[in-house]
Amino acid sequence: MDTENLPPLGVLLLLVMFMMVGAGIGNGFGYLAAHLQDLDLTATLSDFNDRSPVEERNLIRLATLFSQLFVFTVSALLTGYLVYRKRWAQYFRLHRLPSFNIFSAAVVFIFGIFVFSQFLYWLNQQLPLPDWADNMEGDAAEMIKGILVMNSTGEFLLTLFVVAVLPAVGEELLFRGIVQQQLERLGQNPALAVWMAAFIFSAFHLQFAGFFPRLFLGAGLGYLYLWSRSLWVPILAHFFINGMQIAGQYIQKNALAESTVDEVNWWATGLAVLLIAGLSYYLYQHYLTKVKPTEAEETPLQP
Repeated sequence: MDTENLPPLGVLLLLVMFMMVGAGIGNGFGYLAAHLQDLDLTATLSDFNDRSPVEERNLIRLATLFSQLFVFTVSALLTGYLVYRKRWAQYFRLHRLPSFNIFSAAVVFIFGIFVFSQFLYWLNQQLPLPDWADNMEGDAAEMIKGILVMNSTGEFLLTLFVVAVLPAVGEELLFRGIVQQQLERLGQNPALAVWMAAFIFSAFHLQFAGFFPRLFLGAGLGYLYLWSRSLWVPILAHFFINGMQIAGQYIQKNALAESTVDEVNWWATGLAVLLIAGLSYYLYQHYLTKVKPTEAEETPLQP
């Protein structure tokens, strides 16, 4: 098969195929890990909550690790390599390392989006959910609460790796590095590609009470990728958001699961909007004056 001439839909289909295979492999490793510890993964998943013992918490973390690794990271890297061969790092835009100022601006920008997302969580909760979606939300909330119980440094480091490091790398490789870029190739509209990839990113998580805030977060990560033309920028921003919550949970011992937002802090929301607007202007101007002229000199990667 001549993968170097695959159209965008072909690349996305190849990615989906690898994700399906990766899901099977990840599940297999999860059940193997459970077997080696004389545990039943299916039973553990069905009864898992914040009162589960440490052995079960770490088993769920390991199962999540294998799933993240094979469904996102390995699938994305295999797709990029098969389509672009030795140019895979350039395709993902891992060859471009922005300045410290851009990394700093990206972190503050995504923090502003995180603060604004609390308003979107509140707004999302005003929408009624069907019973099946509400049940899924309850199961997901119990799973998150259990994973976020960290009674030792070892549990904290494992959780940080599984919930912050792996998703930052794997999800950005997949959703921004492949999905957003192929949608941009398909429609020749970068802004539309950002929001379409963000929609897929949010829908993939199957947590409907957090759909709109996750959509907005995905769009923020997508714009960081578009404006910096470096995957390292959304990777760092994604890690910062997830890592901040994990560290806060470990330090304060106070559940940070995105379950309810009872009221809106309008002052914080307003400041977040100003922060997002100001940094959007700064990052976009940086793209126009520094990134775009350099990018025009590079040989475009067309499979």
